[in-house]
Order: sequence, then C-alpha cells, then structure tokens
Amino acid sequence: MASITQSGIVPVKNTLYTFYRSTLFNAIIIGLVSFTQPGIWSALAGLGAGGLATPFFVNAANVITFAIMIVLSPVFAVIGNRWSLKWVLVIGTIGYAPYSASLYTNSVYGTQWFMLFGATTCGISAAALWVSEAAIGVGYPEENKKGAYLAIWFGLNKIGTIIASSIELALNLGNDQQGSISSETYLILIALQCLGLPLALLISPIDKLIRKDGTKPARPERTTFAEGFRRFWRVMKRPEIAALVPIFLTSQWAQTYEGNYLTEYFTVRARALAAFIITLVGLGVNIIFGWFLDYDRLSRSTRARVGWIILVITYTITYIYNLVLEAEYEKISPIFDIETPGFARAVAVYCVFFVPYNAFAVWGYWILGCFDDKIENLTFSTAVLRSGESFASTISYALGASKSVSLLKNILVASVLFWAAIPTTTWSVWQVTEFKKRDEDNEEISDTSTQVINVTVKDSVGV
Repeated sequence: MASITQSGIVPVKNTLYTFYRSTLFNAIIIGLVSFTQPGIWSALAGLGAGGLATPFFVNAANVITFAIMIVLSPVFAVIGNRWSLKWVLVIGTIGYAPYSASLYTNSVYGTQWFMLFGATTCGISAAALWVSEAAIGVGYPEENKKGAYLAIWFGLNKIGTIIASSIELALNLGNDQQGSISSETYLILIALQCLGLPLALLISPIDKLIRKDGTKPARPERTTFAEGFRRFWRVMKRPEIAALVPIFLTSQWAQTYEGNYLTEYFTVRARALAAFIITLVGLGVNIIFGWFLDYDRLSRSTRARVGWIILVITYTITYIYNLVLEAEYEKISPIFDIETPGFARAVAVYCVFFVPYNAFAVWGYWILGCFDDKIENLTFSTAVLRSGESFASTISYALGASKSVSLLKNILVASVLFWAAIPTTTWSVWQVTEFKKRDEDNEEISDTSTQVINVTVKDSVGV
C-alpha cells in the first residue's frame, strides 16, 4: 500500500513505525511520564505531609513549588510553541527527583535546606511538564478519542501511583503510630522517577505525528517571545477561557486540607492504606469520565453540561461531608489506625473527595479542547489552567503551613471558593458547541498502514 502525493507514490511506513508515531502511543507515553513524575509526587502527597511526621515545613516548600509554576507555566507555553513541546516535556522530567530526595534527607538526617532546593527544581519542572503534557494530551488525539486518551493519560498516572502506593503500604504496614514513613519508601520512588527522562524522549514531534483519520495538528507558528506572550494574553482574555479561571483556582485548593487531615488524624499505615484506596478510586473515575466524554450518542454540549452538573453535585456533597466531620474531629482530636473504630467513616470522607477531584482532572482539559483544537492555543489555555491552579495552591499551602489556621477554616475557605466559581463556570460550559473540523485539518494528509488516501493535485500535500 502507498499514499499518493504531488510528487508520486510514497511507501507506507511499517506497522511498528506507524504505532510509534500514533496518537495512542503518545497518550501512553505521557501517561507513563505522568506516573514517574507527578504520579510519584501525588503518591507522597497522598500520604499527607509528603510522608513526613508534620505537614508544616512540607507545605512551606510546596508554596515555593507552586509560586514558581504561576510564573513559569506561561513562559514554557511560549517556549513550547516557539521550539518544541517534546523538549519542554524533557525539561519537565528533571526536577521532581531532587524534591523526593529532599524528603528522604529530611526524614533521615533532618536536612531542611535541601527541601527548599528540591521544591525549586520541582516547581521549574512541574511548570514545563504540565504545560507540555497537557497540550500533547489534548491537542494530539483525534476529536472522537480525546476523552479516551485523556483517560489513558490520567489512568496510567494512577496505575503507576497504585504501584507506588502498594510499595508504601507494604513498607509501612507494621507502623501503627503517627510519624514518618520508612526511608526505604523514598529510595524506591526516587528510582522510579528517574525513568521519566528516557520516556519523554519517545514523544513524537507534531510534524511526525500520525492520526488514523489522516489529519495532522496545525504546527504552532514560530514567533518572537514578545509576540508569544501577546498571543497568550489574547487566549487568556477570551470570555469562555477567562470564565473558567475561578474554577481553575479552586480545583486544587482543598488538596492541602486533605493532606493535613490525613497527617493530623491517621497513623502511618492508615495513611498508606488511604493513599492506596484513593488511587484506585481515581483510576476508576478517570476511566468512567473519559468514556463518558467520548460517548458520541450525546452531543458534545450535552456531555459538557452533564459532566459539569455531576462535578457540582459531587463536590458539594464532599465539602458538606468534610465540614461536618471536621467540626466533630476538631473537638476530640481522634487518632485513627486501621483497626480503630470509626476508621472507615474517617477514611471515607477522604476518599470521596477524590471522586470529583479526579473527574475534574479529565473534564477540565477536555473542556479546553472544546473551545480550541489548535496546538498553539491549547498550549496557552492549559498554561492558564496550570497558572490558576498553582496560584490557588500557593495560597492554600501557605495557609496549611500556618499553625494558626485550623483545618476547619481551611476546608471552609475551599468550599466557599468552589461555590463562588459555579456561576462563571456554568456560563462557560453553556458556550460549548458541536465540533467543526477546521480547514487546516485538510492541509496535511498523513500516510497510514491501513488505508490509501486518494487526493487531487489541487488539494494534496506530501507527508
């Protein structure tokens, strides 16, 4: 088989090459990269306080990480469009391991300065990774596979975190006291994070990507840095994007409370078990929500609206549940172990929070893809998302680092901010329309191993 271009017949690449350049393979790779980097970070965060005995210094370090992300997310968006999302992704795999190593040295030797250094490298890499990974995850797939491939991305993150959480649980199962997790846990997780760099090198550049429908994403126009920032600002000012900023600000806020909650009321092995459970919950939610968002028997606007309504209902239930229990626990300061009466109730509220939390992760990126399918604009809009989340996380971790701010006040602020974001988000969601293929999609036709693409001399473009 061959494809026909203006210059004649071009041999079709072999099946292995086609798969290597496919959107499916790239979705799998960013999922594996996500597992080794933020997946491991999330596994440690899921233990509360990064696995350490108290949350205050870890929260202070996280303030540094997210403050850096506020500034650098737009910068890496401009760099990714000017040069290559692939190499920005590679930068995103370098700084996580030093942060995990700093948790280890602080746990074993009490070295706190290294945690500040690790938080800095983590912030730089996180800004690069989340912007590039999000643009690839949303912009590479075919329109009818975005939900599924986003689910693969986040699902592989969760599968990796299941492995990490299983290791955490196995190494800490005998610890029925409060305190830090075992030091061996950190060493294994650091080794896993080192796999991220070689995996990132396998990502395909935009011009070599092969979609099954024969289209190619429009390659970002190479501009000056000044023009790149002007384009970022134009995307940020678009009404449907600007209206989503409040929900981006609130989507990550309560994670600080949840980490402090786990550290305050649970033993080490109970924290490890909770981290394992929420990973399974997250995996299931990612798969189900990804499937729903690709369910083409419903219009795209209907899927967007139903998804948002589900998020509002589940977040509201979660926040009310958290507020009621926190008001009770603040009076009696309980400590829950796996065998303690009331453990199931106490851990359930923690796990329920991660239902809408993980659903929003898929839905949030998918909704941005509804407003624009150009890689350049998606890079900018996902940078808006990450900067917004990082700004909120910076403030919430600063509150979490303060011993004067109670857990009840923390979760109350999170819930009020979420409910305040409902009106603008609802307006934006109601702007979603049905997908219309851009004219640019037909300007480049990729060869595949499964079909012959017939084109006229007038309309064809060689691959």
